[in-house]
Amino acid sequence: MDNISFLLFFIYTIVILITLVYISPKVSAVLMIIVPVAFIYIFPEPAVQFFSSQQFFVMGVPIHNIHLLLFLWFALLGIVVYSELLSWYLLVDITPPKEVREKAAAALIRSEPRKTTKNKIEDLLLKLGKIMSGGK
Repeated sequence: MDNISFLLFFIYTIVILITLVYISPKVSAVLMIIVPVAFIYIFPEPAVQFFSSQQFFVMGVPIHNIHLLLFLWFALLGIVVYSELLSWYLLVDITPPKEVREKAAAALIRSEPRKTTKNKIEDLLLKLGKIMSGGK
């Protein structure tokens, strides 16, 4: 890989990740798209030459810089989407409404008292004896 290409892609990735962590995932997604488009708009000839430069072959298929940029976009957009979904999930209020909580509390009060460990063991032994004697 060309050293300049490697350096440019590395700097581009670091800037996007720093923006993702310290500013916002949405800003980093916009920046991810805006930087290459602005580069192509401002410097069309060098940008086309840069993106069309061939780096290496994979099973006889030439890989150009545009393919590497698309690979970075997919990887970084996956990180952005994951962080957005995770932040949304963590901010969702999942407490049930007051009526549901009151009904659940009333049901717990009316239910039979909890069994002690001794009662649980006795029940288990009774069921086991019943199964071993051929009963259901």
